[in-house]
Amino acid sequence: MSGVSTAFIDRCALFSEGVREILGNRGFDIVASASDFEDFIHRHRDFDRVSLIIICINDDNEVMERNIRSFREKFSDAKIVILSDNYNIRQVQLAFRLSVSGYLLKRINFVTLVKSLELVMLGESLFPADVLMEIGKEHGIDIQVEKEVIAYSPPPSNSGRGLSTREMQILKCLIQGDSNKVIARRLQIGEATVKVHIKAILRKIRVQNRTQAAIWAVNHLEPAPPVELNGIAHGAEAIAAAAS
Repeated sequence: MSGVSTAFIDRCALFSEGVREILGNRGFDIVASASDFEDFIHRHRDFDRVSLIIICINDDNEVMERNIRSFREKFSDAKIVILSDNYNIRQVQLAFRLSVSGYLLKRINFVTLVKSLELVMLGESLFPADVLMEIGKEHGIDIQVEKEVIAYSPPPSNSGRGLSTREMQILKCLIQGDSNKVIARRLQIGEATVKVHIKAILRKIRVQNRTQAAIWAVNHLEPAPPVELNGIAHGAEAIAAAAS
């Protein structure tokens, strides 16, 4: 994942700077920061394009909703992720209904934060399971449960059925973080052949690099072992290994 134009919204300047350093070195380009939507407009009046908006919230649901709706109106195609100080079931429900892509806690470790944002940019949504189970029942939404985290997304336009057996083998190697040389040795094929297969894989599953391909494979080819995400288990361990 590279070059994701990101806006970061938080009232704490020190926290904002820390997140800027973490994400800026991992493919998320924070092009704008502000304390809320009004401050954003004041600082970045002519800014008209952003792919990801991270909004840090407190316990004020009205402010949260106003910020989400305002940013959604200005940047209709952007992904929105909420970072919260504390778990709040009403906020989670509100975020889900406002088509937010994820609700995470601020005490999340930076590796899992980055991988969660990468999943969001690939079209996944991350929410606590207990809330979304009830929402899914109410609205008849097909939500898949993985341990204690819900990852809900619309049916993908390309489910991977066009992948060959060899390409799926290579994807499983990418999950383990194998280099082209290691993959070639495992499968007893040439490195040049591996490169050709990887190019074909990226095209078929519509991602840009091998890290994104590994993330896609974790979510579509085989289950991943869980790790702790603020007391919530999430299959991100294999993803982290693939990007290291």
